[in-house]
Amino acid sequence: MTATERPLATTNLDAAARIVWDVLVIGAGPAGAMAAREAARRGASVLLVDRVRFPRTKVCGCCLNGAALGILRDTGLGELPQQCGAPALSAFHLACRGRSATVPLTEGVSLSRDRLDAELIKAAIMEGASFLDQTQAIINATEATHCRVELKSEADPTSASAKIVVVAGGLGCRAFADTEGDERQMADSSRVGAGTVLAEAPDEYATGTIYMACHRDGYAGLVRLEDGRLDIAAALDAAAIKRRGGVGPLIEELLRSSGLPLPATMAEAKWHGTARLTQRRQRLFGDRHFVIGDAAGYVEPFTGEGMAWALATGRAVVPLVLESLDAGTRLTGPAWERAQHNLIGSRMRLCRLVSQSLRSPLLVQLAVQLLSWMPSLARPVVRSLNNPFATQ
Repeated sequence: MTATERPLATTNLDAAARIVWDVLVIGAGPAGAMAAREAARRGASVLLVDRVRFPRTKVCGCCLNGAALGILRDTGLGELPQQCGAPALSAFHLACRGRSATVPLTEGVSLSRDRLDAELIKAAIMEGASFLDQTQAIINATEATHCRVELKSEADPTSASAKIVVVAGGLGCRAFADTEGDERQMADSSRVGAGTVLAEAPDEYATGTIYMACHRDGYAGLVRLEDGRLDIAAALDAAAIKRRGGVGPLIEELLRSSGLPLPATMAEAKWHGTARLTQRRQRLFGDRHFVIGDAAGYVEPFTGEGMAWALATGRAVVPLVLESLDAGTRLTGPAWERAQHNLIGSRMRLCRLVSQSLRSPLLVQLAVQLLSWMPSLARPVVRSLNNPFATQ
C-alpha cells in the first residue's frame, strides 16, 4: 500500500445492518484499528467504522517511541514501520529563546498518520475485520443482548447491532445519542492542539531528529516523515492564538523566538486544530461499551506517548471485550478502568509533569543549559518513554 492509496471499505450499510456483530469499533485510528484487528484475530466478528475518508491528515507528532514499537512487535506488526520506510529517530533538539540542546534517542521512528492509519486498517481487514469509512456511528440504545448503533453516510441511515461497542473515535468524539454519554471533564488551563504537514522545509531540519520550539504561549514539535515532508504539531494557548491572529502567526513566533528556521511555505500552510488536549471521561465503560484511546482521556503527550497509549489500550481492551460477550460489561467494565489506569496512569503523570514544565520559559532555558553541558541527564526520561507496557 502506498502513502496515497486508500483502504477500501469491505462492506456497505445494508450488509452491515443484516449482521449482529460481536464487536463494533467506532473510530479507525491506531486504538480502534488495533482493537479491531486483535478482536478479529481471536475469532470475533468485527465491524470497524470511521466517519471520514482515508487516508486522512491528523494533528499528531507522528512519532512512534520504543513502547509503541514494542506493541507492534508483540502483535506481529513489528515490520510495519520498516515496510513503510519510517526513518529511525536518533536525536531530540530542544530550543528556547535562541538557545538549544540536543540529546540522543535510543529508539523510535517517525511515520505519517495517513500511512500508519491506512496500514493498521489494512492489517485489521487481513485478520477478518469488516471496514466501513465515511460513516458516522452513534450508539442509540442498549438492549438486553446488544447495542443498536445508527450508521449515517451519504446513503439513507440504517441501524446495526453489536453485542459490544468499542468507542475509539479520538479526542472530542461524539458517539452517543444520549449526550450525557459523551460528557467529559476538561482542564481550564488546557492548551489546544494544532498541526500541519509541509511538502517543503529548510534542510536544517534533518531526518531522524525531533525538533521542539518552546515559548510561553505554547510549544511546537517538528519532524521529517518517511517521504521527506515536515510534520508540525503544537500545543498552544487558545487566547494566544486569538492575540496573534491565528495558529500560523503564533507558530512562526515560536520558531523565531526559539532560533529554529522558518519554512518558506508556512504562510500557505493549512492548519488543523483539536479540542482541549487535557480532558477525561467520567467512566470508561457503560452498558455494552468500552472507551479507549484518546476518547477515554488525554494529556499533552511527549515524544510519541500519545500513539503508544492508543496502541496499548487498543490491544489491552480486547480480552475484556471478548469476556464481556458472555459476562456483560457490568462485570468486566470496572476491570477495564483498573487495567487502563495501571497501563498508562504513570505515563500520563510523567507527560503532565513535562507539559507543565514546558509552560515556563525559565525552566526550559535552565533545562537547555544543563542538557547542553550534559546530555546524559535526559536518559531517565528517554528510558521511561521507551519502557515497554505490561504484557497482556
